[in-house]
Amino acid sequence: MKPTPRALAIGAHPDDVEVGCGGTLAHLARAGWHCTIIIATNGNKGSHDPARSPHLLAATREEEQRAAAAQLGVQQVLFLRYNDGELEYTPALRMELALYIRHLQPQRVFTHDPWRMYMLHPDHRAVGFAVLDGIVSARDHLYLPGFTQLGIGVWRPATLDLWMAEQPNHTEDISDTLETKFAALDAHTSQMQAGREWVQRMRQRALEAGQAAGYLAGEAFRRIAL
Repeated sequence: MKPTPRALAIGAHPDDVEVGCGGTLAHLARAGWHCTIIIATNGNKGSHDPARSPHLLAATREEEQRAAAAQLGVQQVLFLRYNDGELEYTPALRMELALYIRHLQPQRVFTHDPWRMYMLHPDHRAVGFAVLDGIVSARDHLYLPGFTQLGIGVWRPATLDLWMAEQPNHTEDISDTLETKFAALDAHTSQMQAGREWVQRMRQRALEAGQAAGYLAGEAFRRIAL
């Protein structure tokens, strides 16, 4: 029996994955892939309401992320629960993500482009670089040798796709899952209440990316073959 193909999307905050590759994940899930989302931070600073409790906001955003994943058909969501805005690229974060990659064994990995020009949010940069370096640690046997001895063997994904890329070189056709992408984004109620203009800009970006590649709608990535 042919093994089920696997995809892994790693985002800094709840809703980042839906923005970056939601349509692609929905398409893969429909095609029978097992999809996992990892969210690095708890999103507890994602509000402009001064009366909002960061503790309640973190819990709300986890619930919203699970609802969004269900819209996409994603089977698994994992939360690392680092504080929003305080994530740092460290050897420990790199090792943590490498172990998830070895354990989950995805053929395809998706994350932030850490080289995007003028990328303002430090969490996006930290996650992007940690995933890139984590893949190297996951695929090469001389990294993390103690875990290899425990049976957590090496794993080399086939591709890494960086969303919101500075220099995209690959576009996924999301013509059939564009509305699914935005239904998943709508599940992030705490973020969408004041963001309709932003959502419309994302929709326009998807239409433009798709049309440039000959599709109705698309998501553009910088693809790195591994």
